[in-house]
This record gives sequence, C-alpha cells and structure tokens, in this order.
Amino acid sequence: MPAGTIFIEDLVFRTHRNFLLRLRALHLFGLILALGGAAYPHLAAAQDSTDIGVPLPPAQPYSIKWWGVGAVVGAGLLTMALVDAPVQEWWSNPDHGSQTTDDIATAFKYFGAPVVVIPVTGGIILYGLAAKKPGVFNSGLRIGASVVLASVATEVVKFSLGRVRPYDTDDVWDYKPFSGNASFWSGHTALAFAFATSLSQEIHRTWATVGLYTLATGTAWSRVYGNQHWVSDVVVGAAMGIASAKLATGRWTIFGLRAPVPLATPNGLGVMWHGTF
Repeated sequence: MPAGTIFIEDLVFRTHRNFLLRLRALHLFGLILALGGAAYPHLAAAQDSTDIGVPLPPAQPYSIKWWGVGAVVGAGLLTMALVDAPVQEWWSNPDHGSQTTDDIATAFKYFGAPVVVIPVTGGIILYGLAAKKPGVFNSGLRIGASVVLASVATEVVKFSLGRVRPYDTDDVWDYKPFSGNASFWSGHTALAFAFATSLSQEIHRTWATVGLYTLATGTAWSRVYGNQHWVSDVVVGAAMGIASAKLATGRWTIFGLRAPVPLATPNGLGVMWHGTF
C-alpha cells in the first residue's frame, strides 16, 4: 500500500478517534451542566432563607483527631505496600483495556479538571450576583474556597515529596523530593472530591450527592486506569479532597480552629472565622 494512502488512513482514524473522545467529554460536561441546572433551584431555595445565606458552618463542627490523621497515613502506606504494584501491573496489560474504556476514562478525568470546576463554580457565583441572591453567592464562594484549598495543598505536597509516576518506575517507594515528579497525591482526584463534597453540601439532595461522588470516583479510577497514578495516590487524594472541603467550609476543625469562610451580605463581602481556645 502506498505510503500516502497509509498516512491518509491514519489521519482519518486519529481524527475520528479525537472526535469521539471530544464527544464523550462533551457528554460528561453536559451531564455536569444538567446536574448543576437541576440543582440551581434547590440551591437557591436552600440558600434564600436568610439575608446572609445558609447553610452556615455547624455550631459543633467535627474536630480532626490525631488518630484520624494516623488512620489516613496508615491506609495510604498499607495501600502502597499491598495494592499499588498489583493494580498497576493489571492495568498495564493491554488485554485489560479497550478503546471504549480509554475514552470513558478520559471523559471522567475532566470532572477533576479546572475546565469543569472553574466554569461551574464561577457560574454559581455569577448567578448569585446577577440574581441578587447572597445565599447562592456565598455557596459559590464556599465551593471556590474548597477547591482552592485542595489545589494549594496538593501542589505543595506533590512538589515536596516528588513521588515518581507509575509509567516511569515499577518501584512504589520511588520518591525524589523537589525533583519535579508529582504522583502523590492525585491532583485530579483531590479536586474532584473537593468539588463534589462542597457542591453536595450546598445542594442537600441525595440524588446530587450520589451523582457528584460517582463522577469523583470515576475521576479517581481514570487516573489509575491511565497509569498516571498509583492506587494510593487516588485514595489519599480523595481523602484530602473531602477534608479540604470540610475544612474550608468550617464543618471540620484542626486544633479547634476553623478555616475562614467567605461570606457575602447585603452590605458587602467579608470573612467569618470561628475558633475554640
């Protein structure tokens, strides 16, 4: 077969594949927008009962204990020792994947990407401003604070620990601090779970909680399936994403100190900070 014909056929195949991939990504984005659109009335209704917006952080938030931190660290180490290598070996086998699975994994990845999180969060904030609904605006700020905290914490830890990604090593204990390696923990997973947790807290509907956490779990799976992360990366990333949302919205505390909660009132913007000393 002439080389030109092979090139054209390959180009057509890659163009068709990229089209299908973008189509699946658009389907996922459409699902997220539909979920958000269905949630807006519930979000607005839940947030309009006072002038300053609810739900406010609970009067008695959960205080993170040392044993809780130790449990997360222990679970991460146990996963590294027992699960990381076998799962990575399994998914590295071409017989355990397919083109359809590849495309689904790529689509799920977007739920933990800024291309989805920023427009949805920004849309909530802008809707609150345009509709003059301080409660909805506060919800957007809380969601934004959650994903920002998750993102900042993730980047600091990634840079400091420098865990090597599974496609570059077979050693689950391969860490090179400050080297630019950035496997631990998964940023997509942390962002996805911070987004899902904070948004579900504002919507207060079971269907939304189930849908959002399903999408976040799909994001975590996609990172392991694509050989971008070890299982322990996404397990700890999920825990840190949830913790970031709980801390940023004042539902959890560390040493009795809550994170500052952004707040909008008819008189302007502010920050609410609680602490127990």
